[in-house]
Amino acid sequence: MNLKSLFTLTFVFCAVAAASGQAIYIPSGETVFISSGTTFYSESGATTINLGGTLTVNGTYQSKGTFTNSGTLNATSGNLVFSGTSQQVSINTTVNNITINGNATVSLQAPVTIQGGATSGTLAVESGSVLTTNGNLTLQSNSGGSAIVAAGSLVNSNPYISGNVIVERHIPARRAFRILSPSVTTSTSIYNHWQESGSSNAGYGTHITGTGGSSNGFDPTLTNNASMFTFNANGGNGTWQAVTNTNSNKLTAGSPVRILVRGDRTIDLTNVTNNPTPTSTVLRATGTLAQGTQTYSSLASSSGDFNLIGNPFQSPVDMSTVMTNSSNINTNYYYVWDPKLSTRGAYVTIDLSSGGTNSVGSNQNKYLQPGQACFVTANGNGSASVVFSESSKATNQTNVFRLLPPQSLITIKLYQRDSFNSGSTPCDALVLKFDPSMKSALDVNDAIKPINQDENLSLFVEDKFVSINCAALPEMSDTMDLRISQIRDTKYMFDIEAIGSPGRKAYLLDRYIQKLTEISIDSRTQIEVDFDKNITESISNQRFAVVFGDATSGISSLVKLKAKITPNPVTQSNVRISLPNKMGIRSLEILDSKGSVVFRTQRTNGDINVSNLPAGIYMVNVVGENGQLYNEKMIYQGN
Repeated sequence: MNLKSLFTLTFVFCAVAAASGQAIYIPSGETVFISSGTTFYSESGATTINLGGTLTVNGTYQSKGTFTNSGTLNATSGNLVFSGTSQQVSINTTVNNITINGNATVSLQAPVTIQGGATSGTLAVESGSVLTTNGNLTLQSNSGGSAIVAAGSLVNSNPYISGNVIVERHIPARRAFRILSPSVTTSTSIYNHWQESGSSNAGYGTHITGTGGSSNGFDPTLTNNASMFTFNANGGNGTWQAVTNTNSNKLTAGSPVRILVRGDRTIDLTNVTNNPTPTSTVLRATGTLAQGTQTYSSLASSSGDFNLIGNPFQSPVDMSTVMTNSSNINTNYYYVWDPKLSTRGAYVTIDLSSGGTNSVGSNQNKYLQPGQACFVTANGNGSASVVFSESSKATNQTNVFRLLPPQSLITIKLYQRDSFNSGSTPCDALVLKFDPSMKSALDVNDAIKPINQDENLSLFVEDKFVSINCAALPEMSDTMDLRISQIRDTKYMFDIEAIGSPGRKAYLLDRYIQKLTEISIDSRTQIEVDFDKNITESISNQRFAVVFGDATSGISSLVKLKAKITPNPVTQSNVRISLPNKMGIRSLEILDSKGSVVFRTQRTNGDINVSNLPAGIYMVNVVGENGQLYNEKMIYQGN
């Protein structure tokens, strides 16, 4: 009797030392197991897994000859290494890690997927080696993570991975804008990839809408409102421009887009509520990977200009390395859109000097993820460029930062009150850093704030909105003006955490209700805030400030400081605005009844022309040379 017909033969390689020899041949009914910690070298011959045979790799299997899997290959916990010349490989399944080394030239003859997830895999093509995909490689992404491509080296100026690759990007179930960066350059249109060529595959693709509907490749809706945009950096803060079509425009590795992801393509766009239940989805695209040094040039280069940059690699990148290799870029900060924050997402400022962010509710860090884009700002010292090199890839994400913490740190988070009570994320946040080594004037150590769709919280410094501010230790009565804009609710909460003493007591000043609230040191302070949208002073973006000193020694007088307007009511084109004691004016703003800024100027002598304003009631806010805010109502009757 043939015993092999009665039971399955299992060969187990579990030696601590590496085994070596000829390639493995596994006939039907047999199983070979390479245990964790064991490396089996196949120095010659063809590795064959026949139909009905099984190879389980929990350690490492290294092959130099032809590799053919017609049976079962379990390698989602191990490593496959290929180091042959003109090596033909047919894997036919999902695996964990693949390494190509030893100046190998490997050709994939059948589909293989590098797994995503919490134990996502890595494809490593080491120096001198080349992998030809023949369109058979997929880099998977799911809710746990994405497969990545490790740093490699061009071979004679040619790619080390040749041929098309399918790259996936998992998007959680939340209807929100995302700012994405493709990792491949496609030869066909966006419609063929992220829109799944118009099909409705559950769990894949998304709808992209725009002017012209289906004639321009878009998914038609009742309004055909645009859902996909590119960023034009001209003009400092830049503008979003709607993509004109998806049937001829293609995806380019590293070219970022802003896209509203409603969910997968089973979402019903005819739902008139415009609020269908979102689903998770995977955006996938087939094309060539970005490899070698990738340089963004021709950027907006005036000081503080925002530029949108996409990660071109299918790998996390260490942005501190990217910024160091770049030119005329503020190396201290970069900015990402976190769709999980607030109602529809919010910008997060990553502080590369200390490793923190302006938003404690976000898990963003110094590693820009595959498929992710970010904003950087120019220094204004000449032409600007950003350089992504293979060495900036970060497969081992260790949080190592350069500088020591400041003497004092105040983090201010703004919540909708219901969100705070339910333990949800803040609308926005900012960070104040104090140290004797810092300067209070605006410089590259301060992070200019990008503007959110919804609520914005920032510090106003020298006519700039700032999300992270570095300053010298405060003096008595120093005032730091906060800015809150785009209020959508009426009930909010400040959650303020102060770590370390700045040398003086700190207070939150509410000018509307004329109240000072002390900010506790090395603790958290919660302050409820109500807004009345019918009262200009209530929704003024200059309602709040942080002041320093001692409430018993005079800073309570900061609650309400008045400017003088002559004449008032105003019946002529020119008006004079002055401050007590002939104090000079640092900046001046006029707000309408909705709280919108309709006029702004810097370093004025107080004489301004208001003839372009319609008749109405306005709030005039003036920052004096002492840094304090003065205000007064202005009634303009026209002329």
